[in-house]
Amino acid sequence: MQKGQLEAEYNQAQMQFLVYCPLTTDTPCPASLKDWLPETAWYSIQSLIKLDGFEQFSTHLEKEAPRRFQDWYNYLAPETEKLPLDWKRLESLPFQKMLVTRCLRPDRVTVALSHFIAKTLPSGKKFVECDATSSAE
Repeated sequence: MQKGQLEAEYNQAQMQFLVYCPLTTDTPCPASLKDWLPETAWYSIQSLIKLDGFEQFSTHLEKEAPRRFQDWYNYLAPETEKLPLDWKRLESLPFQKMLVTRCLRPDRVTVALSHFIAKTLPSGKKFVECDATSSAE
């Protein structure tokens, strides 16, 4: 990605976010979300909104469609489901969708990353599906 050899565009700030997922604790989690959204997810979203293109994410989550985001959050495999509102556009931007998954469902990032690798790398599917029997001894 960094060398520009893949279709996915490399963005240093987004890559850093994926790896480290910083928390910004300045804004407390709204009471309306506390029954389903962990505080750490809210704090990571507060960092996500500092990235270009994600500025409105917390507003949409909290005020525009909290129930639809909760439904997405509760899917068994949310990384395969479309996000609510205009965020469904992230279906064509799988790396950016992975950033949302990193915030809301960090337990699903490994699976999302496998999907990203399978779709993005040349022979990515073979790479993801390899196992110990594929290794030379």
